[in-house]
Amino acid sequence: MKSRISNFIYRLLRKERINGGYRWRLASIGWFGVYLHHFVDDGWLRDMHDHPYRLISIGLLGKYREETPSGVRIYRAPWVRSFPASHIHRIVMVDGGSCWTIMITLKPVRSWGFWTPAGWTPWHKYVNTNTTSKIDRDSE
Repeated sequence: MKSRISNFIYRLLRKERINGGYRWRLASIGWFGVYLHHFVDDGWLRDMHDHPYRLISIGLLGKYREETPSGVRIYRAPWVRSFPASHIHRIVMVDGGSCWTIMITLKPVRSWGFWTPAGWTPWHKYVNTNTTSKIDRDSE
């Protein structure tokens, strides 16, 4: 059952399905974006990925596990984090919970993709090989 906050947000803003949850675009001015994320599951992604832009992540409620090439760490809200486009990671839910974050995206500086056993794969190639993909294809 959705919480009152979830119900309010789902009705107020247009929801987009992303891998592992949902997001809502709160602001988008040129290359600057602000999104509300609700991570609810691990999704279909099994490989780590990077991003096309620097991110600022603000943890609002809940927790998640971040897997990186250098190890694993659990983040519990509240937090404020910033990482470069080249940061490689995968987000996994902890104990079947969920997590709410605000994500601020800055100017794109590179193409992004997934880190598979065969090496880095551009996002569009990776997504096209996974026909059940729910990833937002607008975030190239």
